[in-house]
This record gives sequence, C-alpha cells and structure tokens, in this order.
Amino acid sequence: MVGTNAAKVAAGLGANVVLMDVNLERLRYLDDVMPANVSTIFSDPHTVREHLMLADLVVGAVLIPGATAPRLVTRKDLTAMKTGSVVVDVAIDQGGCFETSRPTTHQQPTYVVEGVVHYCVTNMPGAVGRTSTIALCNATLPYAVKIANKGFEKAAAEDVGLAEGLNLVGGRVTKCGRWQSRWG
Repeated sequence: MVGTNAAKVAAGLGANVVLMDVNLERLRYLDDVMPANVSTIFSDPHTVREHLMLADLVVGAVLIPGATAPRLVTRKDLTAMKTGSVVVDVAIDQGGCFETSRPTTHQQPTYVVEGVVHYCVTNMPGAVGRTSTIALCNATLPYAVKIANKGFEKAAAEDVGLAEGLNLVGGRVTKCGRWQSRWG
C-alpha cells in the first residue's frame, strides 16, 4: 500500500514512475489502475540495479509479514546512482531494504552514503499521529463490527484474515494465528 500510494503521489506530480514487484497478479492490477506515466516491471536483482542508475528517488516499500525485509539494494549498487538522488526506506521498521539503511528520527531524518541521501525514519506515521490513527481505525473497525455482531467464533470462521489474527483464545496460544473452532 505504501509503495502504491507513493507512486500515485509522484505520478500526480508529473514524475515518471516505475513500480516493481514479484507478484505478477499485483503488477497486472497496478498496470490497469495507474496513470500512463507509471510503468510496472517484475522485480529481480538485475532490473533493480538497472533502474537505480536512472532514478532520482527510490522508495523501498518491501514487506514480508513476520519477517525481516530483504536487502534489495547493496552499498555497491548505490555507487551507480546519481549524486544527490534519494532513497526512502519505508521498510526500516523491519530492518530496511537497503544495505546502507539505519534507523533515523524525525529530528535528524537524513544522512548521506555514496552521495545518496537516505531517509530512514522509523514509525513514519508517527509524524502525522491523527491521520495514522484515523487510518488504523478505518482498517480495524470492520473487524470489530464483525466480532460485535457475530461473536468472535462465527466471525473468525467466516473471515480467514480475522482468524489469522487471533493469537489467544480461551487463555491458550493459538497455532501461530491459525485458530480453529472450539479452540482447536
């Protein structure tokens, strides 16, 4: 979502945007809904390096739920980038997707490595607390309504995503979020 929204904003400002992903279905969808100045491409190490040389801004928005973000850009890769180009590592809370990423703060948000400006602020939504709270409420309210209307057992039986989020049931730890009816 972060990468998609960053692409929308950049495209709206007139930038030529390249979106990369390893999910072909997602790429097809994005290709359909994005404006003409956004192109989609399958992500692999060669393609990443090739596009780094052309980029003024790279947003690393890689998320593998429950895992550390993969390091997609090495320090050596940065040397091919234009001096003064910028990388924004949104994956910094999961370790970062650039080899040279290190957590920064809102007070001192940037540093430079190999001529490339790095922005790696942890908890980026913390800068806009009200907005991020509203977004969180919008994302979680439908689940709360389902639980309130149906009870957690029926709601979880009908919604795999909700069931995957259950970690404790009846005082017992579930099987890594895999909940089964009657606390199985």
